[in-house]
Amino acid sequence: MPAPFTDADIVRSLAGPLLAVDADGRVTVANAAAKALLGAKAAVPGAALPLARPDLWAGVSACLEGGRPGCVAFDADGRPQSGNVVPILRDGRVVGASILCGERLSADAQLRSILDSVSDGSWICSGEGVILEINTASERLNSIAAKDYVGKDVACIVAEGMVDRSVTLEVLATGRQASMIQHITRSGKQLLVTGTPVLDATGAVSLVVVNERDVTELNNLRQGLQNARKVEERYRSELAELSLLELSQKDIVSHSPQMQRTMRTLLKLAQMDVSRVLLLGDSGTGKGLLAKFLHRVSPRAQKAFIQINCPAVPENLFEAELFGYEKGAFTGAREGGKAGLIELAAGGTLFLDEVGDIPLSAQAKLLKYLDDHELRRLGGAEARLVECRVVAATNCDMDALVERRLFRKDLYYRLNTFLVRIAPLRERRDDIFGLAEFYLSQQNARHGKAKRLSLKAMRLLEAYDFPGNVRELVSLIQKAFVMSDDDDLTEALEEALAGDDGGAAAGGGPRPLAESMEQASQRRLREALAACRTTREMAAYLGVSQATVVRKLKRYGLHRD
Repeated sequence: MPAPFTDADIVRSLAGPLLAVDADGRVTVANAAAKALLGAKAAVPGAALPLARPDLWAGVSACLEGGRPGCVAFDADGRPQSGNVVPILRDGRVVGASILCGERLSADAQLRSILDSVSDGSWICSGEGVILEINTASERLNSIAAKDYVGKDVACIVAEGMVDRSVTLEVLATGRQASMIQHITRSGKQLLVTGTPVLDATGAVSLVVVNERDVTELNNLRQGLQNARKVEERYRSELAELSLLELSQKDIVSHSPQMQRTMRTLLKLAQMDVSRVLLLGDSGTGKGLLAKFLHRVSPRAQKAFIQINCPAVPENLFEAELFGYEKGAFTGAREGGKAGLIELAAGGTLFLDEVGDIPLSAQAKLLKYLDDHELRRLGGAEARLVECRVVAATNCDMDALVERRLFRKDLYYRLNTFLVRIAPLRERRDDIFGLAEFYLSQQNARHGKAKRLSLKAMRLLEAYDFPGNVRELVSLIQKAFVMSDDDDLTEALEEALAGDDGGAAAGGGPRPLAESMEQASQRRLREALAACRTTREMAAYLGVSQATVVRKLKRYGLHRD
């Protein structure tokens, strides 16, 4: 059998330089690589390491004395080398040390390795602004080659348009650390750039170390988050608006797109606490209800809502009603005077209904109040500061009134800060069914009934033009409710639309639609007369009550002869 190998055989087989010394510093083992690196005199058994390689001995003696691993640095043929020193222990005592040597990088090579190992971009510039180093990550972030810029003045990157400004120049100018966001034109990236000064013994800037971090994706995420938050806020605002609308418009029907837009506009004006609003719409469109809605959903809801119907107030009393008066201001004035409607509406809303009928004599004083919120009672000398929202409404052509000098142009423009047009009922037929059901439910609740509108009745209403708008619809429902003999309002509604008892709509004689309904009723009655023997059978044949048949026969003068 071959003789067993020894520790010395293992050491000699290693490719890297390795030698071992005893506690006195004498070489006990050295392999061929160590001899080639350290020289034959130092790497032979029995050689005294302190004498042969004093540059190694300092680190080795520290390891022998302290019993802890360490490092040594030395040169071999002009090449920097390094070695790891490890203590050799026996029974807890240090009996020697082993040294494993390798080539050591130069300071420049070490710096280069460190710079290229980091993921952030790095630049090093001199105190004069000369570019000394650019690492690999920065080449990638800026889409440049380091060799094209090292040795140049850093101002060149601004001159070439690579960046809009240089953090290095700012640090050199201020002597302090600086940070900025740079948009890199070549790569399209956004970099967070920080420049840090390195000061010499005199406090002057000797180097500027620049760190670059890619925040493009971060900014994209941030922008996306901001957009998402804006969308969320918009949806949240719309949901809040819808909830507020649902809670506050219990007496307003707004199924049509036109009315929905009107309600949303009024809601925005209310939440913004707009102080001047003009409502334009035909008579009977519900301008008063909308003015109350505007007040109810605004921050002024807890204050007073004061309404004045302008044409209903005599011209000689209008100013006293609106602005109030002092004791003895005119014959018949109250002993203690009286506050005007503007004062009563302080902090709340003043609603000027049919504002086009305000007397010219009062328009100038109203204009002055709208300008400075100051009013003076009739017969008084003291000016009072009163603030309230003014909502005006009219069905008049205000431009025509201004043209005819019946309304002051400057007052019209002051009232017309925010204009809201209310569509007539004929332009928002989607609201007819909801309005009819709403007012019919009011009548049922008031009288304890359960009357209803049939599909035919609803078609009659939806085919009608309603020149009197919502007011006319309410009148039709009330009339049909009172005149109907059973729970179905169809027959009574036909009569109301046909102009029975003077007609539900203003304007005199029956309209073409009403005429066609009347002719159809007569034709159906004649058919029933020919087919039936009694009025009871006629009622069953026509699907109405016997009382309705009797009434209609009498009305149209129909009989069996």
